[in-house]
Amino acid sequence: VQKQARYRHDLGSGLYLDVFSLDPNLSLDKLKEIVNADNNKAKPCSSTLDKVIHRGHLNSIEELTFDIQEGRYQVPEPLIPYRKAIQKHCDSKGMFDGSVLVTTGEIKVPLKAIQGSYYDFVATKLADEPARLLPEIYEQGKTIEDILTENRISLESRAKYFGLGYIIWSLEDKDFLMVRVAKNREASEECIAFPGSTIDCVLDKPRFNMKEYLISHLAEEMKEEFHFKPDDFWRGGVELFENKRFIPLGVINIHTKMSISEIAEEVYGDINVLKEHTIIYGISKKTAP
Repeated sequence: VQKQARYRHDLGSGLYLDVFSLDPNLSLDKLKEIVNADNNKAKPCSSTLDKVIHRGHLNSIEELTFDIQEGRYQVPEPLIPYRKAIQKHCDSKGMFDGSVLVTTGEIKVPLKAIQGSYYDFVATKLADEPARLLPEIYEQGKTIEDILTENRISLESRAKYFGLGYIIWSLEDKDFLMVRVAKNREASEECIAFPGSTIDCVLDKPRFNMKEYLISHLAEEMKEEFHFKPDDFWRGGVELFENKRFIPLGVINIHTKMSISEIAEEVYGDINVLKEHTIIYGISKKTAP
């Protein structure tokens, strides 16, 4: 196995960025090239920058509660043909229509939500143009936002599934971790971001318990993406964010005594991890704006 490519990128003024390749095929020269192409700084996903509003703080994930509505999410009526076309198109590409939890009210606890699916989200992306799939039904150049607005339907009727983000703090909270999202991720562009996941529970399962699900889901995500064992980390507070054009998020603070370097070494070359992210960035707390 090729030695892991890593280096410390100087940001000036005594600040730095530690960069670790998780891909054995990524050389040190290529790693430096990628960082320089990002203008020498972390480049957030464009979707996370647009109209993001902080809606509240929770002391723990146990305080993240939901008011579940009966039934299933339905796309607005003008988009029903497009939703059917999305199903056919995405299925043909081998994509998976997984379960999601669509928020239906304000981003505050208890969060009002209803069962939905990933294709509901795809079919209600505001910037997408349905005519690209159904030119015989929809006007060329018109976005989903245009269609909803013309029909006097609130943009809040889109499938705003609730996502989770993770800020992983190491070494007495002096450094935190970010990742470069893999190119093959369906919901994201290639960019630098905090790791995250989707609440993919099926609500009508017998004896389903949301609190137990969330704790189990988080532990499984930490195991799969960073090889954390239960005693390698502990959970902190949760920040609630609303995005007027994308999805709402619960950002969970995760604390570990492992260094960023140790985490990167642990997951280096893991094929399943590489499907999620290809580079780990260690960022000093005082580096962040």
